[in-house]
Amino acid sequence: MPRIKKLAKVILFIALVFSVLGYRAVSAQLNSEIEEKVIVTKKRDVSGDGKKERILIVGVPYEPKSAFLKEIYLIVEIRKGKKLKVPLDAGFEPKLHFADFNRDGVDDVYVTIPTGSSGGLINSYAYSFFGGKGKDLTVPPFVPITGQFMDQFKIVMSVPFLQPLVMDVSDRKKDYIRIGLYQKNGKLNEPTEVMVDPYSLLDIAEFPDKRKGLRGVQRVSGAYHADSLADVYSKWEYQDGNWQLLQAKTKTIAKKTEPTN
Repeated sequence: MPRIKKLAKVILFIALVFSVLGYRAVSAQLNSEIEEKVIVTKKRDVSGDGKKERILIVGVPYEPKSAFLKEIYLIVEIRKGKKLKVPLDAGFEPKLHFADFNRDGVDDVYVTIPTGSSGGLINSYAYSFFGGKGKDLTVPPFVPITGQFMDQFKIVMSVPFLQPLVMDVSDRKKDYIRIGLYQKNGKLNEPTEVMVDPYSLLDIAEFPDKRKGLRGVQRVSGAYHADSLADVYSKWEYQDGNWQLLQAKTKTIAKKTEPTN
């Protein structure tokens, strides 16, 4: 009897292993059957030859009915038989735009893809296809924003083009004391910097003389991501092969601000 019971356990284990392997094989087969689908398609002359090229964004869903695209590609059909395919990062609902950023007289291709992460962050891409060749124009870097918590529930924040700001966050002191950031007397327990998000918005903007650039928004938070302090708005223009910061503004969410001396 003991031998029979042992043999039964072995047989059951083998059956279980094959069952798991079979499930994985079926899952792998289903995933391999998920094909690219066209998300966006438009026609525009992006090569400068006077003819409209077909521009597409295609994606591969994570699962058959998933809104999340695990693979995304920008495809430009330069001419019959020739396609330029550019891989982009994963995300949701990519959007296709056009603007002449480098001022060569031909529209560049601009793509935005929401990441689906908290804060509504996006990935963005700008490409020139002048002459039928793809060139990455990159996108503006993040605005170099810095900020430090200070004693007595103050924050000092620095943004390019603006005077440093002192932000009064005393209305949040109860929470800051609870999480151990401050002592009850307003003394900061340890040096702490603010949190600066990547872009949640990076849209095409029109400047004087019909020049096109980009306008971005970044959120600045305090002790944690939901502890919003301010939004920083920036304007960028593509000049001599690089993005140049033209302007920065802040819209504060904290109780009040005042310039430092």
